[in-house]
Amino acid sequence: MRSTSCFFVCYILALLTVRCTAADSSIPTRIIKGFTASPTSSNAQFEPLLADITGVFAFGFLHIGSAKLDLAVIHLPSTQQVWRANPFNLPNWGNSTTFSFVGNLVLTDATIQDGPVWASKSAGGDYLSLSNNSNLQIYNSVGADSSLWQSFDYPFDTLVQGQKLSSSTTASLHTADKRYTLRIDIAYLALFMEFQGGQELNYWLHTALKAHALKDIYAQVDPRGFLGIYYVRDGVRIDQIPFDSFERGNLGFHRLTLQPDGNLYAYYWNNNTWVLVYTAQTEPCGLPGICGAYGICIPGSPFHCSCLVNGTDGCLQTDSGDFCGNQNSGFSVVRKSGVTVEYTDIMETIAVESLDECEKTCAQSCVCWGALYADTTKNCYIMDYPIQTVEKSGTAYQGYFKLRSNDHGVVGPRKKHQNKQGHPGVIAAVVIFTLSFAGMVAYGGYWWWDKRRNRLPVIQLGKAPKEETAAEPIKDPGTK
Repeated sequence: MRSTSCFFVCYILALLTVRCTAADSSIPTRIIKGFTASPTSSNAQFEPLLADITGVFAFGFLHIGSAKLDLAVIHLPSTQQVWRANPFNLPNWGNSTTFSFVGNLVLTDATIQDGPVWASKSAGGDYLSLSNNSNLQIYNSVGADSSLWQSFDYPFDTLVQGQKLSSSTTASLHTADKRYTLRIDIAYLALFMEFQGGQELNYWLHTALKAHALKDIYAQVDPRGFLGIYYVRDGVRIDQIPFDSFERGNLGFHRLTLQPDGNLYAYYWNNNTWVLVYTAQTEPCGLPGICGAYGICIPGSPFHCSCLVNGTDGCLQTDSGDFCGNQNSGFSVVRKSGVTVEYTDIMETIAVESLDECEKTCAQSCVCWGALYADTTKNCYIMDYPIQTVEKSGTAYQGYFKLRSNDHGVVGPRKKHQNKQGHPGVIAAVVIFTLSFAGMVAYGGYWWWDKRRNRLPVIQLGKAPKEETAAEPIKDPGTK
């Protein structure tokens, strides 16, 4: 109890430290070219370098974990991060790390690599400022009406009101581990789960109602309580996703955030806390990673997790690859009735006549990891990605899931399969074994024939065979 109380007190003090430090008038509202800084306090959660003129947002060093840092913009009243640079290699929290403004933003750590670990890749900037809606911007002193670079064009996991996410760029929202992304295309918004090797799982999709196949669109959070979708060319709104705050007046500052579990939430700030007003996937079991790879999510409040396949620590983990090529062609099969996913309507679907046909379709495809068969519609839903969480449901669906031979899992009896192309190493081993066995049989046959040959009658041409005579019985010593 004492440790819990101490933790709570320390946490409150940390929040107060962040707020008081950031609100300090010594924190500049503009950074001039030539500025450099390194983190100074070993126990600070955030060290501000720049604040907006209202004191609501600040830019600076954000402590990540126990010893790393990132450049970030945070909402000071709540300490909620709304933007991060998120380099591939996070630098260390210490004197080895330096932030510099030399016309562009540069973050270096000599203990990790030579050269920048992250840079804004802009040029010609004279000063850096932070707007009152959290946009970090680089300006040239001449013609400062438009910025040379802005953080709004490079979002992290959050889209704030006034910020655009456009199909005309490669920008997307993404989690820190880049496991989940929110992307916008010319006709839709979509959530994806990413895998190594370029595979992806689309588990949520919103199609813009009036989108034109040849026109770029963008999405923007509106303070009136909705995510608007507009044409880039003329700004005409063609669709919207309403929040619970829709048509309730200007309640407060809104943001749309992609959570670490892959769900998409919208909030507004009511001057005290962030109020949740939108959830993209309302059922937790509809999130593909909620119970991990080869997991089963059992709906309820709260939901529960079990495993399709047990691994050494929880469910079997697999994250990439396929069944193509010589190294991955072997697999086993796990079958499970009464499981499905929430996003079958956006999966690849094939009309089949039976469960057997659905299974064969997947078995013969080296990029297929599994399939769901719907008894009522005779649809076969193809999973062309490593198996993730499925949801327990009624008996309308039958699940067929592949398990790579080089993965180690524990399930019930499994039927062994092999892709038709076979494995050259296995084929060679079989051939060598077969030839060796044949040689042994041939040698054994010759040895038996040679022994028999010495006991058989000798046949000479033109002569009758000489008969063998029986051996005389051993006489009893008492007989004559």
